[in-house]
Order: sequence, then C-alpha cells, then structure tokens
Amino acid sequence: MRIGRRPKKYSQVERIERMMRALASRLCTVNGLAQEFGVTTRQVRRDLDRIEEAGHPLIPGNDSAEKTWQLPLGYKGLPPITVSQYELMSLYLAKSHLTYLAGTPFTDDLDGLIKKIEASLPDKTVNHLERIVQVFAPRLRPVRSYAKQKDILDGIRKALLLQKRLVLHYQKPAANKPIAYSVDPYALLLYQNGLYLSGYSHRSKSLRMFAVERIHKVTLTDDRFAIQAGFSTEAIGQRSFGVIDEAPQEVRIRFSKDVAYLLKERQWHPTQTISELKNGDVILTMQAGGLDEMSTWVLGWGPQAKVLSPPALVKLAAAELTAAARQYQRPR
Repeated sequence: MRIGRRPKKYSQVERIERMMRALASRLCTVNGLAQEFGVTTRQVRRDLDRIEEAGHPLIPGNDSAEKTWQLPLGYKGLPPITVSQYELMSLYLAKSHLTYLAGTPFTDDLDGLIKKIEASLPDKTVNHLERIVQVFAPRLRPVRSYAKQKDILDGIRKALLLQKRLVLHYQKPAANKPIAYSVDPYALLLYQNGLYLSGYSHRSKSLRMFAVERIHKVTLTDDRFAIQAGFSTEAIGQRSFGVIDEAPQEVRIRFSKDVAYLLKERQWHPTQTISELKNGDVILTMQAGGLDEMSTWVLGWGPQAKVLSPPALVKLAAAELTAAARQYQRPR
C-alpha cells in the first residue's frame, strides 16, 4: 500500500476477490492486508479463513519476523475480473483522448486489453458496445502523429520499465543533423497532446526534456542507472508552466471580466491563486518558470490579458506584440 493513500472501501465479496489476487502475487502479512483494504486485522483473519474454507490452497510462511500468507504463484483458481458498463465507458474515454498515439505500442496494448475485456462481457453489454464507444467525441487540436515513432517509443518504454540507459539521436529544430545523447530516462510526460522524455543527459550533465517527434533513433544499453534523489514529475509540474524547466518566480496576469469565468473554472497551474477586483477583472498569481511558454499563452488571450509581473515577462510579451503588429503594418 502506498503511504498517504486512503484505503478504498470494498464490499465483502469484492474485498476477498482482490485479497486473493494480492495473495497470488506476493507474500502478505495480516497487518499489511488490513492497511491495504482498510479493515481490522480480525476481519482479515476471517477473510483468510473463508478463502481457505472455499478450497483455495492458502500457504502459510514463517520465514520472516511476521507470519505471511500466499497463494501459489500463477494460481489458476482466482475469480474472474468483472467489468461494469460504466468502467468500460471510462476505459473508452481514456482511449478517445489518445487518438494521436494511434499506431504506437501504447494504443496497440490498450486495444489488446479492451479486446480481452470485451471477450468476457455478457451479451447485454456487448450489444450496447456501439453506444458506449460513441458517447465521447474529443476534439484535440493540434494533433501530432506518433505512428512513425513506434519503434522509438517501444525502446523508450522498455528503458523506462527496466531502468536502463538510452542513446538518443536527437535533432533540435535549428540543427542540420541529429546529435547522440546518452540519457537516463526518468519519465514520459504528456503536454498539449505531445510526448516528452524527461531524463538525465550525460552530454549536458543535467536534466533535459526531449520531444519524442525529434528523436530519430534510440539504442537500449545494458547500463542500469539510479534516478536522482528528489526527482518527480509532480515537482516538474510545480516548477514549470509547461515543459521548459526554469526556476519559478512570481507571475501576475490581469484578465478582463469578460473572461474571468474561464479563469475561475480551470486550474492553469498547481500554485495559482485568483483574486477578483471590484470591476470584475481577476488577477491570476502563480509561482512558475517557463516565460516563453507563458508569453505565448498570454498572447492567445488577446486584449483580455495583461502581464503585470515579472518585468522579464512583461518585456517579452510586449516585444512579441510589437513584432506581430509590424506584420500588418508592412505594405504587401
């Protein structure tokens, strides 16, 4: 059980089924099962008795300081996993938001999983599948296609799961040819329908972000690595507005009352606070880095937004507005 996560409440039947799957995958203690399922140790012992009374070969162990229990690894007598129409609907919702990953290992595996689930569904649910598939209609723009990076993504996911170093042949936008980077891959990030590999670059001696569509080739090495202490995708999200990892600073942007409701309805950054002015305007305040990405985002609001601070972002947004205005002042 993960520390800090509140145990989910299960019905007795569901709890015993899930407990059996846990017992078939690892050694379990009574205290560990009690914490995982949010019940008392007395209840766990009663559940273990029921499992054994039902004829399942529960194996006790005495090799550790605390007594353990386990079902044989690969045990075939586990209850089947059941899926409701609503759970299946949620799965199709997840798939509908991954259309840009069509032709990659991720959607191939997801399709395989869905087919396995569909094969075990009752006829009533199968007959309703067409409706379930059509209830979601995402509109994702712009869309990047990663089908050509299928082999590259396959290598990346193997490296992530096995925690092995990669050699990336990566081409920057202004470069004439790709450059080889030795990278310890930490995480695959999704931002604005784009995939980015975050990891430690031995060439740059620092954490770097690599856009997957710019990777020409990956080679999986046999070298294992350890993730740097303190790294987490949550920390990146706390520091950065997008994928550019810069030192965070206080950012204040004023939005007109005409779009104030949009600001209030969404979370633009984990550190944001929104204060309302007397005339209905709002001020968005956040601690974030990535001024170039913020400037592009602010300018997308047109005259409805004005940067108040920091001065560097004010200067950047003003310079981009001036340059854009010149495009319309020049004679054709």
